[in-house]
Amino acid sequence: MVQPDASATPPAAAEVVVARTDHSVVAASLDLPLSLAKAGRREEMVVRRALFLTAEVTQVRPASGDGADRYRWKLAGYLQRQYCVHSLAGVFACTPPDVEALSDKAAGEAPLAAAGEFSLAQAAEQQLTEALKARADDLFKADRATSVDPLLKAAGVKVGGVKAPRAAPRRSGGRPATGGPAARGGSAG
Repeated sequence: MVQPDASATPPAAAEVVVARTDHSVVAASLDLPLSLAKAGRREEMVVRRALFLTAEVTQVRPASGDGADRYRWKLAGYLQRQYCVHSLAGVFACTPPDVEALSDKAAGEAPLAAAGEFSLAQAAEQQLTEALKARADDLFKADRATSVDPLLKAAGVKVGGVKAPRAAPRRSGGRPATGGPAARGGSAG
């Protein structure tokens, strides 16, 4: 049996994590309503898309206790897509969201001037959020061309525009039927 070497202890950490915060921010979102047809059947679909970013801010302190606290931030942009369908039976269901990492990222480090004051991280987050907002139309257009339309084509469905609700059927007397009991074949009394 080999005895562990007592001198092989792991090195001490150079710094200690004092605090960490994580959050997400939606920069833009767009619902794409579609009317799908296949084999004489029709369904309504909504493709829900969002551009968002995640932010992680970590406050660290030298493990030796010598030196001031610092903070680091990491920001990353993502596109999320979810397909939701109104079935022929009237059921509304959605797929699990697909999330794709974007090239939009930012990171940095700065000395901590006051507890909880992460102004450079907040400024970087605002800048990245605005950049995603500015590119939203182009990103959503590209997503439709590279992800949404190929999926629908592979499924063999035809995509039409969103249609207005159909008018209620006419009944005798020239008035349209309503959703009341008489329209359903029941009685009002």
